Amino acid sequence: MKRVVETWEVADVGPVAVAVSDRARHARITIKRNGVVTLTLPKRMSLEQGRQLLQKGRSWIQKHLRQVQAEQSDPRLDRTQARRQLLERLEHLARQHGFAYNKVFIKNQKTLWGSCSSHNNINLNVHLVRLPEELRDYVLVHELVHTRHKNHSRQFWETLNSIVGDGRKLQRQLRRYQPRP
Repeated sequence: MKRVVETWEVADVGPVAVAVSDRARHARITIKRNGVVTLTLPKRMSLEQGRQLLQKGRSWIQKHLRQVQAEQSDPRLDRTQARRQLLERLEHLARQHGFAYNKVFIKNQKTLWGSCSSHNNINLNVHLVRLPEELRDYVLVHELVHTRHKNHSRQFWETLNSIVGDGRKLQRQLRRYQPRP
């Protein structure tokens, strides 16, 4: 069971709800789409440790609050601008790393960030433009690598990692985001 025990005012962040959970194993900071920040602590962790964690994570919280506020201030996505940005970046990455693809389709997908067909047609989710740049590039390179390796074989991951670094780590980070807001 999770229960809010207090609310703290954190400088440059605002109010943070502090919850203690019987089931949590690790402390977690979450930011909802409405900008509500919650610190969830396992019951074995002291409030003072939670306060220290918030201070350490303050810049992370500020960064993500800015993203949430930007999404709220511009809920409609400019599809033309998103398409242009994604196509330019995909072309740049393809040239830089020697990949070739056939066609590109920009779609408003519910569950996928991207895909690559057997004919090297790349489908990209229009909402990729809302992701942090590092994760956006990860998705673009991931699909470009599929033009050479059609599955997630060892060679696929080796090629991907040679370009983006730790692809598995980026894949885990990407799971924190939903393709459609």
